Order: sequence, then structure tokens, then C-alpha cells
Amino acid sequence: MNAADVARQLREPAGEDGVKVGLAMNKSNAALYNMVLDFLGLKPGDKVLEIGFGNGYFIPALFEKEAAIRYTGLDMSDLMVEEATRANDARIVDGTVELHLGKAEAMPFADGSFTKVFAANVLYFWDEPSVALRAIYRVLETGGELILAIRSAESMMQLPFSAHGFTLYSVEDAEALLQENGFAIAEVITATEEAKIPQGGGATVQLENICLRGIKI
Repeated sequence: MNAADVARQLREPAGEDGVKVGLAMNKSNAALYNMVLDFLGLKPGDKVLEIGFGNGYFIPALFEKEAAIRYTGLDMSDLMVEEATRANDARIVDGTVELHLGKAEAMPFADGSFTKVFAANVLYFWDEPSVALRAIYRVLETGGELILAIRSAESMMQLPFSAHGFTLYSVEDAEALLQENGFAIAEVITATEEAKIPQGGGATVQLENICLRGIKI
């Protein structure tokens, strides 16, 4: 795949290449996801929504952090919903996991349904980020938290595929976006990953990970 093909698959995996990209994301997103797992601060009884769960590889790690949660996932890729359903069938049967096909901009959930919403490496793909954030605000309970995890614009520009359909954000850009849509910024953390060869090949890169905690007030 060329850079544009990789970008399309990262946005919405499909077909055989989509399966391969999903597996590659399990590796390439591991450091960022582990950062999110710690930052979430899961507690017993949390009702958690993840936007963009991919092939569902990381879902069990949430229950390892805190067993007494209910998890709902939303992803816009048919293929990823199918893959994640197969990977998490036991939890779907026991009712602790629900997976849905759809977009953040038009979520099929009732107002105040969740205590925490998180999204890792998906903000770049929201064509209408303010619409998506207002939808997240609606489905969070008052005082609920949005955890948004991205890589900084400066570090993302090292990746050739980011020039194809990605909207990139600095810390300041992301903070402003959340505040413009009703969230109070409670905490921001950053961490630099170890140097690595990116998905799709190319020169070694070093990525800066960012996690923001926004509170519905």
C-alpha cells in the first residue's frame, strides 16, 4: 500500500488490507493505549464508551485494570466491528461488552449514559469535530470525563500517510477544541515514545503522545 492507501485504511479499515492494518495498529498504538489505560482511572461501576475500538484487541486490558465496569464500543468500520465481536464474544454474551457500528457525530446512545468516554488516535478523522464533541458531551453524565489521546501534529508530520486526510492538532489546538465545546480541561499529560519504524515503512520516527482529560460541567 502507498501512503494514501494506508491513510484510508487507518480511517476505516476494510477488506484484507483492513485486517492487516488492524493487526498493525495493535502494535503501533500499544504505547499510547497503555498511557490511556493508566490515565482513565477506571473505578468500579464506570460505564465506559470507546470511540474507534479497531479490532478490539485492547478491550480485555480495560477489564484487567478494573473488572467491575460496563464497556460500550463505537466504530465506523464494519470490518472492525466484526473482528472485535469475534475477539470479545464471551464478554458480549455475558453483557459486559456492547459493540456498535456508527460514527461519533451521530451516536445512538441516550443522554448521560456514560461516566467516561475515550478515543485514542481517532480525532484526526472527525470531519466535524465540534459535532462529535457535542455528541460526546450529550452522552456523558454531568461531571463525566472525556479522555482524548492523540499524537502531536509536529510528530505526526514525520509519517507520510498523515498528509492524506488527517487533521493534525497541537496540545493547544486540542485543548481549545474541547473548551469550545463545553469541556473544562482538568489535566494534560505528554510522553515521547521510543524511536521506531512507522507502519508502512520509512525512516525511524519518534512520536509524542498526548492525553487530555475534559470534564463535562
